[in-house]
Amino acid sequence: MNKLLLYILPLLVVLLGCDPPQTDGETSTAGTNKDTATAASAPLVEDPDTTLQPVQHLELRALGNTIDEIRYSTDTLETKAGAMVKLTFINEGVDMPMVHNVVFTASGKYKQVALAGAKVGASGNYVPESDLILAATPMALPGQTVELEFTAPTEPGLYDYVCTYPGYWKRMNGVLVVK
Repeated sequence: MNKLLLYILPLLVVLLGCDPPQTDGETSTAGTNKDTATAASAPLVEDPDTTLQPVQHLELRALGNTIDEIRYSTDTLETKAGAMVKLTFINEGVDMPMVHNVVFTASGKYKQVALAGAKVGASGNYVPESDLILAATPMALPGQTVELEFTAPTEPGLYDYVCTYPGYWKRMNGVLVVK
């Protein structure tokens, strides 16, 4: 008998805790609060609408096929503060060691980011997790083109860009001028 009560008692507790069955036209409000909020009473939060924002197209090329030849096609890129930027990055290298990326960093921090990227390695695209990074392309293999869309900093100033493949930062870096 005691064993039977052990099985029936939990079943009764579960059944008694359930809402009674509803009939047509009835709705249960047990355990719920009626939401009286309306769209008019909700706080207005607007995200900036970038749908129609003009896009500034920038192009950057990785040139050279040896460590002594490697460089970006330009050491300066310019954009407007807060602009939507679409960067087309073309790796004109031919041989496999000529893999490159473009990582935009806070001013004066490109070396620090590149050295940290070398520690991350290929599995992390040589791009470290860091607040110093504004945007980064994936690695571009020789002959490959990659694109990156990002919003330029809203604060005018000088920012850096660098290739974070180990050792390339010394020859492949430049300045992003935000006006």
